[in-house]
Amino acid sequence: MISSISRRVRLVLHQPDEEAAPAAPGTDDLAEVEFVAYAEDGRLSGRIRLDSSRLTDMLNENDEYLLEGVLAERLPDGETMVIPEFLVRRHELLLVHATGPRGDRSRRTRTQVRAITLRSGPYLVTGDVHTAAGLDPLLYFRRRRPMVPLTDATVEYRTAHGPVQEYVGSIVVNRDLMDWVRAIDEGDAIAAHAGGAPARIGRPTT
Repeated sequence: MISSISRRVRLVLHQPDEEAAPAAPGTDDLAEVEFVAYAEDGRLSGRIRLDSSRLTDMLNENDEYLLEGVLAERLPDGETMVIPEFLVRRHELLLVHATGPRGDRSRRTRTQVRAITLRSGPYLVTGDVHTAAGLDPLLYFRRRRPMVPLTDATVEYRTAHGPVQEYVGSIVVNRDLMDWVRAIDEGDAIAAHAGGAPARIGRPTT
């Protein structure tokens, strides 16, 4: 029974024009960053001080995220509201983006960069995966924990005013919720958006 209890992390978000909450003891050296979580029907955003030097680790080590002071935006209509407290589970998050440093340099290893494109719900994502030399980028997804980081990423989705394309830099993808993913050749990212037969290793479509 104990092993079935969800691990939960509390994230206090606040909007840029609000006074920031005092930093927790021992976190003075962790930068406050913009935080955006992408769900099937909208986005949750604010600013947080991460409880870990790596966003991906924080997301993988917890099953639920208790968000406070979150700005919710419904898609595609764009309606927004501020919610005092909101509990979101990992299986409800398709993508997570946070600005700031990439983490502890001492934990980085030499990798091979490969471009991929993927579909997750209403979002089309193009970005780079960093794999061990010679490892197929799709196999990389199967070997990783559920939340997988991409760099140099772009997210596309539709709003009431038309399509939006955002360059987000680094983003974390929930591998378990992907519709499809495929590797793309260098310089072929635009052509990949046109369609084709992707290698489906995400959730089945119905």
